[in-house]
Amino acid sequence: MKNKVAFITGAAKGIGRATAVALSTSGCHLIITDIDTAALAEVKTSIEATGGKVSTYLLNVADQDEVNAVHEQALKDHQRIDYFVNNAGISGTLAPLHLMPRSEWDKVIAVDLNSVFFCLQAQIKILLPQGGGNIVNVSSLAGKKGVAYGVPYSAAKHGVLGITKSAAVEYGAHNIRVNAICPSFLETDIIEPLPNEILDFITNHRVPMKRLGKPEEAADTIAWLLSDKASFVNGHALVMDGGMNAG
Repeated sequence: MKNKVAFITGAAKGIGRATAVALSTSGCHLIITDIDTAALAEVKTSIEATGGKVSTYLLNVADQDEVNAVHEQALKDHQRIDYFVNNAGISGTLAPLHLMPRSEWDKVIAVDLNSVFFCLQAQIKILLPQGGGNIVNVSSLAGKKGVAYGVPYSAAKHGVLGITKSAAVEYGAHNIRVNAICPSFLETDIIEPLPNEILDFITNHRVPMKRLGKPEEAADTIAWLLSDKASFVNGHALVMDGGMNAG
């Protein structure tokens, strides 16, 4: 992966930040994006301190015009982009389906689902003339199972898997691989709204490995899917949940 160029959304924290570190360690030049400019700058400084090469772009993935503009500018600045990681997302507010505000549905669908469609459109247009490249979308175990009190999030993450599979079928012959990861509960900011008693119950009674996952574990999985070691993996939704979905 040395000297490959990797574009990551939602790179200021969590899985996105860990993926930036992992890909930089593998020799990639990074293009990292987020809406949190201060946190993004801190990631850039941290990675550059270890010798990494990083460019940052402010990006609201729910805005299609902004998505297109940032991808176009990034390509202009770097001449080519080999890898894309569509990670940006939110969990939303927990509420029963019959009480879920329309505004909450719209917000989560915009950030977690529409954004992947917008990004993939821009990314495929970059990869086709280059003769190929690899994309990983970050879905969730909630993209394979129903989630009580999280209908918008689960619906969006199911949709991400549908987009992933369709894109893999459409563009596999063009040397473009599109895969997804489906993590369960990781030690990131996205689980902060959950009460400690729920997290304790999940850890002790739902996850066979009796712990939460780490963002670095997700990052290593993403790096593998992007790499040539996964060269025949396409359209796959890789579950990483400590065995939670097995029982």
